Amino acid sequence: MVEEPTAAAVDIRADYVAKNGNPNAAAPKIFFRYYYVNSSTGEKSGTMLAECKWTPGA
Repeated sequence: MVEEPTAAAVDIRADYVAKNGNPNAAAPKIFFRYYYVNSSTGEKSGTMLAECKWTPGA
């Protein structure tokens, strides 16, 4: 996903669900990789990994 620079939060849930389906009790962990790109130089940050866990009712 490519976004214009902003300080606002980015909601990636719809894109995630479209590609992987809704998280559920059978598959509660979500992993994703991301990086930042400096739009003026094209320099890319190191790849970062994030993990979260789905809980019922969340």
